[in-house]
Amino acid sequence: MTTPSTYTDYKPSGLEWLDKVPKHWALRRVKTILKKRSEKGHPDEPLLAVTQTKGVVHKEQYEQRTVLALKNLHLLKLVRTGDFVISLRSFQGGIEYAREQGIISPTYTVLYPLDASVHAYLALLFKSKPYIENLTLHVTGIRQGKNIDYTALSRSYLPLPPPSEQRTIVRYLSHVDWQAQRYVSAKRKLIALLEEEKRAVVN
Repeated sequence: MTTPSTYTDYKPSGLEWLDKVPKHWALRRVKTILKKRSEKGHPDEPLLAVTQTKGVVHKEQYEQRTVLALKNLHLLKLVRTGDFVISLRSFQGGIEYAREQGIISPTYTVLYPLDASVHAYLALLFKSKPYIENLTLHVTGIRQGKNIDYTALSRSYLPLPPPSEQRTIVRYLSHVDWQAQRYVSAKRKLIALLEEEKRAVVN
């Protein structure tokens, strides 16, 4: 797969976390791209867990030993597949993508794109290192009480390429990620073989 084309014309982004962007890219406020979801009253939906490695998944897939508090489930927020969730640790690991539908603590902020076509692009942007650094600019509280001030974050800007370029970026980064995972898998298999050979020699 070829890399995305190199741009020749850039403009200052005006953002602390981002230097320049291609001149034809838009800069849009978060609140014009995402909307808060505050649906409650779905006690029969499965409980969700927010993770920095797997995104938002069913709780039993991630926390097998957790003792669940099963009271007042109707007060929990509904998260639909494809939503984004700002958790208490998002300022460290980014905004998480919901891979499952279910309910979650009302302390979390649930967001969904007004245009579904930007899902994949935003999922990558929200886990990128520069954007995570941007999230630290919107943190309130101290120590264990830290959280992201969504009111302030909603007024911040996001770089938004044209739809065709979003798709190209997603395809390219997905391919690079697949190659990296394949390389890591091959290395792990090689290490396992070397360990087996070492044990055989020792025996």
